[in-house]
Amino acid sequence: MKTINILAATVLLVSAAIGTYILTTDSYLWAQAPTHAEGLIAFVVIDVVLVGGLWWKPKLAVIGMTLLALIQFGAMGADIFVGTMTFGGGSVAQSGFQTYLLGDTAFKTLLGVQVVLIVIGVLAIITGRRHSPVTPQKPPV
Repeated sequence: MKTINILAATVLLVSAAIGTYILTTDSYLWAQAPTHAEGLIAFVVIDVVLVGGLWWKPKLAVIGMTLLALIQFGAMGADIFVGTMTFGGGSVAQSGFQTYLLGDTAFKTLLGVQVVLIVIGVLAIITGRRHSPVTPQKPPV
């Protein structure tokens, strides 16, 4: 397994671990946004599947990892900039929800990990193209 794939697998496992931590410790998430929690479960499961994919179909897994990280980063960013949550029967203003999310170290760390995964994926795709095997052509007869 190439070094960049080992790095990708490690960071995917870190992403899954942080997601699992959030799922097991953030009762506010489960109480006020269960659909967000379910989405995070899907991201965690796909992270783990992609780790296996890096061994089985590395090129496909790198593309999947990069796309997943872009989607997760977008979803988390949307939560920050357009999300609202219910709290105590009422709706929390966007600024209050932003404050909640940006005050959550695990959320910010997971957001940063997605950026790292995107960078690793882009680098893996670029280096994969640069080092892809060239099929020698036979000289004309």
